[in-house]
Amino acid sequence: MKRRLRLAAMASVVIAGLALSACSTTTADDAGSGSSAAPAERGPVKKILFDYPFTALPVYGAIVNIVEARAAEKGVEVTFTNDEMDLQKQVSQLTSNLTSDADAVVSFPVDPASLESVAQQYRDGGKYWVTYGGDMTNQDATLQFSFYQSGVDLGKNAAEWALKNVGPNAKVIVLSETERQIGQERTQGLLDGLEAAGPDLQIVGEQQAVTPDDGLSVTTTLLAQHPDANVVVSAVGDAAQGAYQALVASGRSETDSKTYVGGLDPNLFLLQKMKEGGFFRAATYFSLKDLVDNVIDIPIALGEGKTDASVDLPVTVVTVDDPNLSSYITELGG
Repeated sequence: MKRRLRLAAMASVVIAGLALSACSTTTADDAGSGSSAAPAERGPVKKILFDYPFTALPVYGAIVNIVEARAAEKGVEVTFTNDEMDLQKQVSQLTSNLTSDADAVVSFPVDPASLESVAQQYRDGGKYWVTYGGDMTNQDATLQFSFYQSGVDLGKNAAEWALKNVGPNAKVIVLSETERQIGQERTQGLLDGLEAAGPDLQIVGEQQAVTPDDGLSVTTTLLAQHPDANVVVSAVGDAAQGAYQALVASGRSETDSKTYVGGLDPNLFLLQKMKEGGFFRAATYFSLKDLVDNVIDIPIALGEGKTDASVDLPVTVVTVDDPNLSSYITELGG
């Protein structure tokens, strides 16, 4: 595989101390094995704090609706932080909630290493800690969704499509995410999947992108350098939206038969474009409800004494021919 850019950003993350100390070896099955022993007096869970910092992502509204509905169904209370995608705000809000009456917290850490001491304080204070989207040393359970394998599956799909519809000279842009465990594993999976199915394809650009604005900006810049790029794959679905918009803004027809955009965890915009016949062609997907229900179900299970409450959901590759496409769109609010 010809690669002009690799995962150099991952090295800088490690040097800066932002990588998880055990992200390469800890899995969902290892949850609760941290060095801080959980206090025995913890009991049933009646109130859950959900700490999802990426409030600017289009999917956030759908997540909140599902969490609130599941909490009502299970007869528990749920409250939310408002971190605005800012690590300092996340630490501050979690710290201020240490003395709240929440029995458990489910947190998607902006930087897991920076939250280890906070997580330990929650557990030492008799509260459960569930890590959303990764692993931490101080946790009682983790909620994941096949990070590496989903990247591999999308990378293979993109490479196979490129070889069939463009040829071995197809040019690929990779929108990566290397600051968190979920993004690191997904990005590596994308690269490995591309190489496995299309070793001679040329990756002409690889840059970090998380939000639609990120994807738009990065892809616009890369298209200026490589206007004939055929394929864009993204480790974050919302960034794929920006890539799609950048290609259209550059003059690319939405029905162009030699253009492919794919992303993990697509949002409503992307699935609608897929259904309409646009060049958003593939996504790894799972039922958002199946995932987000676990924000409520895992803490309840811990409170009932379950010691293996962690979840790692399988994913599937969705294309325009998927019979469940319309139901996925409905689930996301379409």
